[in-house]
Amino acid sequence: MRNVLLFSLFVLLLSPAWGQNTGTITGTVRSASGETMPGVSIVLDNSRLGTVTDESGRYLLRSVPTGPHTLQASFVGFQTFRQSIVINGNERLDITLTDNPTQLGEVIVSTQKRAESILDVPIAIAAVDGNFLKRQRIQELDVLANYIPGLQVQLQSPNNPGFVIRGVTSDEGDARSQARVSVFQDGVQISRSRGAVVELFDMERVEVAKGPQGTLFGRGAQIGAIHLIQNKARNNQAGEVLLSYGNYNALYAQGVINQPLVKDKFFVRLAGVASKRDGFIENLSGGTLNGKGTYAGRLALRYLPGTRSTLDLLVNYQYDDYPGTSFKSGRYAPRGGDTNPNTFADLEQGTNLFTRRKVLGTTLLWNQQLSNRLTLNSISAFRWFDSHENFDADGTVAPALFLRELAIGRQWSQEFRLNYQNENRFSGFAGLSFFTEDGSQRLPLIADERSLLALYTTAISRLVPSVPLVPIVLPDGSANLSLTSALLNSLLPSQVPRPLPPLKTRHEEDFANFGKNTAYEVFADGTYQLTPRLSVSAGIRGTYDVQTGGFQADQVAVPSVIGLLVGNFPNVLNRPTRGIHSVTKDYFSAVGRLVVDYKIGSQKAYASLSRGRRPGVIQVSAIDTILLRPETVISYELGYKGATLANRLQYDLAVYYYDWNNFQSTSIVLQQGQLRALSTDAGSARSLGTEVGLRYNVFRTSLLYGSYSYIDGKFDDYDKEGRRQEFGGNRFRLTPMHQMALGADLNFPVQSRYSIYVRPNYTYKSKVYFENSNQPDLIQDGYGLVNLNAGVELGTKPRMMVGFYSKNLLNEQYIIDAGNTGNAFGIPTFIAGPPRFVGAEVRITF
Repeated sequence: MRNVLLFSLFVLLLSPAWGQNTGTITGTVRSASGETMPGVSIVLDNSRLGTVTDESGRYLLRSVPTGPHTLQASFVGFQTFRQSIVINGNERLDITLTDNPTQLGEVIVSTQKRAESILDVPIAIAAVDGNFLKRQRIQELDVLANYIPGLQVQLQSPNNPGFVIRGVTSDEGDARSQARVSVFQDGVQISRSRGAVVELFDMERVEVAKGPQGTLFGRGAQIGAIHLIQNKARNNQAGEVLLSYGNYNALYAQGVINQPLVKDKFFVRLAGVASKRDGFIENLSGGTLNGKGTYAGRLALRYLPGTRSTLDLLVNYQYDDYPGTSFKSGRYAPRGGDTNPNTFADLEQGTNLFTRRKVLGTTLLWNQQLSNRLTLNSISAFRWFDSHENFDADGTVAPALFLRELAIGRQWSQEFRLNYQNENRFSGFAGLSFFTEDGSQRLPLIADERSLLALYTTAISRLVPSVPLVPIVLPDGSANLSLTSALLNSLLPSQVPRPLPPLKTRHEEDFANFGKNTAYEVFADGTYQLTPRLSVSAGIRGTYDVQTGGFQADQVAVPSVIGLLVGNFPNVLNRPTRGIHSVTKDYFSAVGRLVVDYKIGSQKAYASLSRGRRPGVIQVSAIDTILLRPETVISYELGYKGATLANRLQYDLAVYYYDWNNFQSTSIVLQQGQLRALSTDAGSARSLGTEVGLRYNVFRTSLLYGSYSYIDGKFDDYDKEGRRQEFGGNRFRLTPMHQMALGADLNFPVQSRYSIYVRPNYTYKSKVYFENSNQPDLIQDGYGLVNLNAGVELGTKPRMMVGFYSKNLLNEQYIIDAGNTGNAFGIPTFIAGPPRFVGAEVRITF
């Protein structure tokens, strides 16, 4: 004991002397244009004493021995910085990195929760930075998908998106459903479909990680994740204004202003966008369809309380006011028209068809550097959306299926994460998170019972097959098979009083679903460098889920005769429930990944094994409760990525194989006379695919790029127990077997302050089925789109760009969806894809 006390006293006496022999180095790294640079590697004397810059471009090296040293800063696409420095205490060294004109600048990503070059991440990941988004006029998620191999985004409206990664779709609007593809915004999950669509403006970058990413991104990332990373406030004065006008009265305005409020401490950034366009489908009953109206703003605040802390507050608000979506019938043509989805429609509600949506999100990010290698991160968030869509589900002028959707969602989340980074040996993270959401989806119906009876004729004939059908004339003048009044009376039970009341010209009823989900997660993931070339990455995430699914169908005030025929009396679409029926179930699950990668010069080969999971489904209805087992997938993947030709050519290649179990399939059906978005266990499935991406720096200011993906995703003929499956041999919906993109960003300097740019690109998708049933009439054959931007750029600062743009230059006609609610009644509807859009634009950067 005495020896211990003496040793402790000796340490205390010497500690001041030790403190005098070390110091610190701090500073900020910026590019030549003055932008702060996160993710820059800082190394001292080529030793293991090093760090990386934080979100504000700052670095801090502690416990540096006094005396002379050489500090090195490096970042892909920039010339390496080296400078001698003498440490006598606390020193400051600010660094400016210069572009390397012979190399392709590389996107730095944070998929593994640390700043890395995309070429160093052993994952199939695609990323585009904010500069590429601006130069290619990528302002919406569905346009972004054209540039990402293996990604599809179907955007009927901001209220109804479909996200598809490698052949698997996540698009359910039902509050009880769970996502397969996670959409994140600055680390916050926004995957609930009615609130997931956000305008892409003032972005830092977008990352798309493909394959099961549950370890890195948590629940919902069963087959991939889309991460939207917005620009934060910075320590410089800057701004930008973009204005454009095009056909269909397309108006677009975007503005950004960044301003330091307290020097080196407190900064603010304001960004906003307004995008409005008339619909490109004329509606004979009034107005236009498939238009746009989006108004969004963002406040970003950054506070630096010390050299080791960064606080970012982001507040986003988006309001959408779209004209209605043209769900055009493929069977009944409008007066004087045809059933082509790309020509005019006649939907009886006219200008009362619309989508109006409000989305509010607040996020607080805290980054605390604990040491040269260890950082604590916190993400706190609240998100809210409220959407209202009116749509004509039958696609005709007949007042048969006018539906409204009222969806509300609230979510809160908190994550704490410890990050350790040492590129020479081990880097990783561990943490815990909490997530809860509460939402509902209400669907009121307004219909003329005479038209509604015509829609239900097929269902009635299935229930009573001996009843003959006779032709009648619908209110829009078209013919259909239906029941005569005499036959109708003969079908009703004898106890029903005669004569029957007349069919109502206005019938109203509604039903709703409810979902509440709470998840507690613990996770850890890391990469260990076995040798300078060989590394192993592994991760695991455990989740405890509590899910509640509910359903309610209110009883109508005035009973419907049709309800007697279909068994839902006094309602038509759903039997009354007398309040909310709900079921709660909890789950515990674990997902993980194991990756081995090997460096070959500037190339990297990797092999991965991972498991993905989609939570189970609790589907409560008026007739039953369906509990689907969680859907799981085992992923096997090989990849190769790197750079060559002095880093002028960058490439990545991935080959993967997925084995699915309990594949969850959802479709809108008429079951026992009730309209349902029915989820079923479609059994086992498999998919095989490959992806290739290329970028080539032709010369200093010009770039060529291309990508290709192949996906063969099908349901197995037999399930794991040897039983034949309903969708056996069918291809996955919304999944082209082939997808390709080719493009160029060509810039031709004419004088030192004047240059011409030309940016053409071509995208192609092969045939797509819109339902897992692979109905032959619900498909889109392969098609290609040509886009072109061109113009001139003037000056340095302020810098002006004047140009024109064209999307779908050759005016290709295609559809983005088919089937929908009308398909449940045997009258599928179709949604046209955008036609040719052309316009002019001007951008001023200062």
